[in-house]
Amino acid sequence: MVASASEGRVVVTLGGYREPSGDRVHQLWLARPGAGTRSPGLLDAGVPLYASRPNRSATSLAVTVGPDGQPARPTSKPVAQLALESAGFGE
Repeated sequence: MVASASEGRVVVTLGGYREPSGDRVHQLWLARPGAGTRSPGLLDAGVPLYASRPNRSATSLAVTVGPDGQPARPTSKPVAQLALESAGFGE
């Protein structure tokens, strides 16, 4: 992950994980206290995902494995999670 709150940009790549089987996908989530989660998109192994206009109050990024079709909220526990405070987020 490369993140900059001052520039309002987050770029994420996922490596070291097998592609999910069947119709399952890796989905990225931005979490904000009191506001829940928002998904900027699906992750393909090794392909950067640009999270457009992340809210500066976002405190973490999480990756879940779920059904294809981009559900509105996470359907599983995260397989990976990163804090964003060190990049200037979480205000």
